[in-house]
Amino acid sequence: MSDQNSRGRAFPSSLSRSARERLLVAALAIAAMTLPALAQQWSGPPPVTPDLKAALDKADAGSPDALLALADSGRADAQYFAGVMFMFGRKTVPKDGPRGCAYEEKASATRADAMHLVGLCFRDGVGGVKDPEKAKAAFARAADMGFPQSKCALGQMLIAEPGQADRGVQLCKDSALAGDVDAQVLLGNLFLNGGPVKPDHAEARKWLAMAADRKNPEAARRLGEMYANGDGGPKDIKKAMELWQAAEAAGDPTVAILVADQLFSDLTGGRTPGAGKYAFRGGIPVNDINVTEDWYKEAQNRDPRPEVKQRAKTAIGVLEAFKTAAAAQSSSGR
Repeated sequence: MSDQNSRGRAFPSSLSRSARERLLVAALAIAAMTLPALAQQWSGPPPVTPDLKAALDKADAGSPDALLALADSGRADAQYFAGVMFMFGRKTVPKDGPRGCAYEEKASATRADAMHLVGLCFRDGVGGVKDPEKAKAAFARAADMGFPQSKCALGQMLIAEPGQADRGVQLCKDSALAGDVDAQVLLGNLFLNGGPVKPDHAEARKWLAMAADRKNPEAARRLGEMYANGDGGPKDIKKAMELWQAAEAAGDPTVAILVADQLFSDLTGGRTPGAGKYAFRGGIPVNDINVTEDWYKEAQNRDPRPEVKQRAKTAIGVLEAFKTAAAAQSSSGR
């Protein structure tokens, strides 16, 4: 029995499975290099044509027939969106991973973003089969076509392989410098936590700052924690609070507790919410107590973590006691 490569030639059955897989990947790479000249360098998604926009609107309304008709007629732009629709679902249209990946494979001859999604199909098994080598080949081809995210997607796979971490990190750096926010966040976390690379908090700050400048909420939250702790540079609580509030405004539900705990610490001389007694210091403006309580209520309502909800509940109880004490002081004239 023999295996068929992408150009129809058989591989000898005497080869080991790993050797045949390596030959298959090489064949895929050669086939990718011989794709039509239409596979131009990526410069961003092409504009959506009026007929495609109308088809997408119908798909949103629950009728994907017009979009599928365009895709099945050979339109790469429609094939890309049909693939996305089935890979991730689109409102009333349910997910169908294998069908979505099939459309992306058709569009990938001319679209780098589709080739990137082919890589995701093989990496994550969206199309029904996980194949790391095919995933790497697709990401490499998409990167060659100019899609920045694909470099770090390939880099992430290499980072997990023995002896490939340096190459993988460099690919993610290339992607990050090209403007890939996800790569910037990944590098920030990588240098913050260490693992395949030595921890370098100053380097972590650099990459997280790039992503925070692009309004990425995770980067803003983590960079704020670094400023609050003095990791990788000077401690700056004011900067940390600015970053956390930016992350909260960008939709991060886990950042309100950080703001609330910092305000609570300011009110209580460095204490954190927990068991024990809290002495009320006179002169604390009630408005400051209310602001702190509002942040804890935000954490209680939005943060999904049970331990955070409990800490917020405890803090709110303490703050209510502070307000009662402040009212008693005010009424006594002290």
